[in-house]
Amino acid sequence: MIDFIEGSRKNLSEPYYIKDLSEHGQILFIEFSPFEWSQDLLLIGFKKKILLAHLEISDVLMVKILTEFANPVRCTTLSISPDTSLTALPNQVIFCAGGNDFKLRIFSSDLEENNTCKVLTGHKSYINDCMFDPENTYLVSTGDDNTVKIWTTSDYELKSTFLLTSSGMSVCWHRADSSKLLVAEKIGIIRFFNVETDTSILSINYNKTLSSTHWAPSDRDIIVSLQLGELLIWDLTKPCLPLQNNILFPEKGGCVKFSPQGELIAGINSLDGTLKIFHVKSQTVKLTAGVTLPTNVCWHYRYPLVCIGDDFKLCFWKVTAN
Repeated sequence: MIDFIEGSRKNLSEPYYIKDLSEHGQILFIEFSPFEWSQDLLLIGFKKKILLAHLEISDVLMVKILTEFANPVRCTTLSISPDTSLTALPNQVIFCAGGNDFKLRIFSSDLEENNTCKVLTGHKSYINDCMFDPENTYLVSTGDDNTVKIWTTSDYELKSTFLLTSSGMSVCWHRADSSKLLVAEKIGIIRFFNVETDTSILSINYNKTLSSTHWAPSDRDIIVSLQLGELLIWDLTKPCLPLQNNILFPEKGGCVKFSPQGELIAGINSLDGTLKIFHVKSQTVKLTAGVTLPTNVCWHYRYPLVCIGDDFKLCFWKVTAN
């Protein structure tokens, strides 16, 4: 196991495992399944295709490509449905892909002969994020048209639209309460909605340009935001000021994600050219790795594995918090 923990030792920044996908083109977006039944599945988005991969973890780590989905547009975001499972026959794979044509596509497959794709229209500009809720009742999407759209997964009809004051950058549900939705705006406002009643619950405004947020899977009261390179950790029971604020990157932009246990935060910034792993309790950077053309960053549901797409390569680091 690679040790990134002791601060007195030199950080080991080389990837634990690399999968070369250059035959498919540049990797644009990746998404690990955030659900237990499909935790080893990984979506990899490209300019005209999406790969479904399976992570095989034994003595060595391997990524096996299961199938390829043709996608007519450039992939901008991906989300796996909680109904996805390969543990019983027939297989069921359902996911959503946002495209640069401002449309959402719902792909459904049994990995055999039954494959469908439903196109959802409604956004008027680029879609920056989408996500299924843990109960598979809703799909949420947001983007540069200053809206958040809630779709019902029973028929993929539009349920409601929330108006924002700037571009929507991130959306997130918490696995412990799927009725609550987090929406983060580029202007720096983080909003919370009750999707059952279509009402606003809470808003936080730090007045700095925001690029990414994430809700700690292990604690419904803790969120993280990345605003002008500043890493902010918020306690929603005391939302007036952040619990912590640390400069993670000297440049604006980037993506942040909590580890499944909430002890670590992975951050990526393409302008800065680094992946950083931040330890929440000690407030120290445990890993710094150089990157070239990184995608977003993802953690495995259970294992201490963080993953990015870097140009044509899928790169994994093994990180523990103890």
